[in-house]
Amino acid sequence: MCRMRRLPEKVRTEENMILRKLKTSEHLLTRPLWEQIFTEDSNEFLDYYYRNKTNNNEIYVIETDGVIRSMLQLNPYVINIEDQERESRYIVAVATEMLHRGKGYMTELLKKSVRDMYTQKIPFTFLMPASEKIYYPHHFRFVYDADVWKASGLKKHLKIRDLLYKNVNEEVIFRMAEAEDCKRAAQFASRILKERYQVYTKRDWLYYENVLREQKSMNGGILLAEKEGEIQGMLLFEEEDELTVREPLFAEGCEKIFESGGLILTKEETKPMIMARVVHAEELLSCMKCKEETGFEFILVDPVIRENNKLFFVKGNSERMVVRTKPWVKGKFEDVQKISIDALTSILFGYKTLEKIEEEEQETFSAEFKEAISKVEPLQRVFINEIV
Repeated sequence: MCRMRRLPEKVRTEENMILRKLKTSEHLLTRPLWEQIFTEDSNEFLDYYYRNKTNNNEIYVIETDGVIRSMLQLNPYVINIEDQERESRYIVAVATEMLHRGKGYMTELLKKSVRDMYTQKIPFTFLMPASEKIYYPHHFRFVYDADVWKASGLKKHLKIRDLLYKNVNEEVIFRMAEAEDCKRAAQFASRILKERYQVYTKRDWLYYENVLREQKSMNGGILLAEKEGEIQGMLLFEEEDELTVREPLFAEGCEKIFESGGLILTKEETKPMIMARVVHAEELLSCMKCKEETGFEFILVDPVIRENNKLFFVKGNSERMVVRTKPWVKGKFEDVQKISIDALTSILFGYKTLEKIEEEEQETFSAEFKEAISKVEPLQRVFINEIV
């Protein structure tokens, strides 16, 4: 496959094969490929998705003979990073027709999309992998582990309707959220997330309006637990063959609020869920803080986004990080620490120890660099729990 030329909308990668970003009016053309590959998704969910998500997302495709053979979709999210808001993109629906797999289409789509994201100063992009080994070679690393919850009841075969409008000791009432509740739900969630996390998707009323529609498309909804008219607990649920819940949020001291109504939540396990890739390294570093004053320099090596290949000068304290860069010419600054984009992603999110990163990425960090980077506050407290 020949090298892609970086054109804004359309790239011809080989004879009869075109990579391009679709116009919004063309987004529905990708639904047949979604239905062909992701057979577990219901028509109701796809109706919701193509009605609500594709009116403002970006879709890259590869076509041969005018037919879409492969696609990648970018759903926009605003991410809070240490109290700063930044745009990000959630990579979803990466799919290729069975007969066209093994041709490198996914690689080309990922390269094109992250290069475009760099021009938009996106700090990092993220995805929920079907398998880690698929995205590991493309410079994605795990950054977030999700709690898996089991829902059970004091009575067998509990349904959410069994809790609705149930008044517990005249204090707690359970009810399904409606569109008019989304503003209050957003205020509640934002307060909880800001107190507990460094990195999380922004929750406003539009976010919860979308979530509510998404949950309803999967035979579910948002359950609220209120005391004296104030939300004290909230969770997302689905009722298909059995009741499943995710993302329970509680006000402090109200961790057992759903149990008071007969819904018992048990954390079964915590498992890796979200992988990320640093896109614009300077932007992400500029959002971060340090445990104590520090300064260091390094050369970043990124085989895909060439603009990241710079000499970085970083100084920081508990308030902010200041980042300067200069072009790196091969053969110069040979005594400066070099870091791959893979290692940088793992370091900044603090998902693994420096020693483990050295082992897995087969890189060696100097003692001086280790001491300096250890003073940076890693983005370990992450809450990115989106489905699409």
